[in-house]
Amino acid sequence: MTYRLDADIFVPYSHLVFSPKPLKQRPDYYKIAKSKTKTAVWMVSKCSTPNKRLEYVKEMQKYIDVDIFGACGHPCPRSNSNCNNWTTTYKFYLSFENSHCKDYVTEKFFKLFQQNVHVIPVVRGGADYHTHFPNGTFINTAHFETAKDLALHLKHLASDLETYSKYLEYKDLYRNTGPVDHLCKFCSFLHTHNLPASKAYNLKRWINDNHCYNPTDI
Repeated sequence: MTYRLDADIFVPYSHLVFSPKPLKQRPDYYKIAKSKTKTAVWMVSKCSTPNKRLEYVKEMQKYIDVDIFGACGHPCPRSNSNCNNWTTTYKFYLSFENSHCKDYVTEKFFKLFQQNVHVIPVVRGGADYHTHFPNGTFINTAHFETAKDLALHLKHLASDLETYSKYLEYKDLYRNTGPVDHLCKFCSFLHTHNLPASKAYNLKRWINDNHCYNPTDI
């Protein structure tokens, strides 16, 4: 029972559902885009990771403004206005996983799909994002050879308010359903599947073999 799609019981961190607001309740996305003053933000507590995400972000900072908060950057107490107001200040949030592993997508991505969070996630991980999530709601680092290429793309998109506002509008059509009930899925599986009398698993091999890999963009 894991986040892996090929597990007996697939239990992701969350789901996205199509949940558009009525037209009269939708905000002026262009106005929201225009009001933002900074490009990208990253809140992170684990600095040394297998996929070298901190090194990747440091490279991005050579070309665009990326504010880092948490253990790997500026302290982020509750009284810090930059920490509390990041959804209105920044255009992009770096939803970078700590490892490039098959199907691995955590709350770093899903938390951007909440009510009134008008910030576009930039994803970096081992999941096939474009197969499983709606295109036009995020930017994928996998489409760029280097951190510089990504940074220059974000810089261009940040200045193109019309295109950026379309990203905000389309992302706002989807909502995060919240944490998945693991025990409920486990119970449902037991009631709907005929299990073999015995089945041997090499869990170490299943988890480790060709499951995670080192990225080539840094």
